[in-house]
Amino acid sequence: MILNRRSLVAGLAATGTVGIGLRAARAQSFKARQYHPQPAASHLHIYLTKLWDAVRAETGGRLDVTVYAQNNGVPIADPEILKLIQSGELEFFVLNGNILSQAHPSADIQGIPFAFTTSEQVTSLTDGELGALMRRELAGAGVYLIPFGGMENGFKHITSVAKPIRDAADLEGFRMRTPGGKLFVEFYNALGAESRIFGFNRLYQALAEHQVDGQENPLVIAEENKLYEVCRYLSLTNHQWAGYNMLASNAYWQRLPADIQDSVVRNARVYVSQQRAFVRAANAGLETTLRGRGMIVNTVDVESFRKRLIGANFYRNWRQSIGEKAWALMEAEVGKVG
Repeated sequence: MILNRRSLVAGLAATGTVGIGLRAARAQSFKARQYHPQPAASHLHIYLTKLWDAVRAETGGRLDVTVYAQNNGVPIADPEILKLIQSGELEFFVLNGNILSQAHPSADIQGIPFAFTTSEQVTSLTDGELGALMRRELAGAGVYLIPFGGMENGFKHITSVAKPIRDAADLEGFRMRTPGGKLFVEFYNALGAESRIFGFNRLYQALAEHQVDGQENPLVIAEENKLYEVCRYLSLTNHQWAGYNMLASNAYWQRLPADIQDSVVRNARVYVSQQRAFVRAANAGLETTLRGRGMIVNTVDVESFRKRLIGANFYRNWRQSIGEKAWALMEAEVGKVG
């Protein structure tokens, strides 16, 4: 006699086997590592620790995640760590969209220069339909994008060692430190700068040794990493949103029971919301703080940047790279770009 699935489950339930199986699944425990590139004193480390502590408590220790600052000291850059996530050799990581795009180009949408004017525009997209699109696409590349896990850094500005940046012409020949993402490189190349790729763990040293002339990051990153010690000038370009996406190895994520997955998503929503609010408030007051630390602050002619980007077909090219669906979702939120 052939039993269908319903009959089989009913038979097992009658003997108590299903209940035993479910209890065993619930009792199974998991350990994991969460890497991130910032110092242990950073807001990122603090809120990731709070999040995973809450998950550990809520699951009764069944998911026990240890948070490692500065990527646990591994001597590789973020793009290589992304590959560890894809292969299942690392369980959890955080990464900006313009390096995450090496797994799928839709992630580049988060960093389109001068597209967004508020952080809320970006997080509304990534918490909603754009995030769902990215999640579907990234899963095929071995990456699970954790819902509501878009962590805030804020809008980028340029800090420089020896001169201020007042307009696009000041970037001619400027040796700009960039991460390894293609969008970063092409953005600065279009502005006439010379992109120099350094991992974040080497940024301070590269500035101190004048291997680069400057870098770009939100104010909270300049403060927490003491970049004011090696950069004299802060030029308020406000050119690009920056943040971290919470990622899991898709293979690891799929092994977690549904109730543990739910706990991670639920606590991500709570603690990432707190992290966003903290960073937005911090960035609002840091211009004054950095002036007090001796930095010389100036405004910038951002229209000179836009004109160069349009003239170099930057937006047209990146619309094709990212894809019409993701681009349309962005423009529905912010209006026409480019």
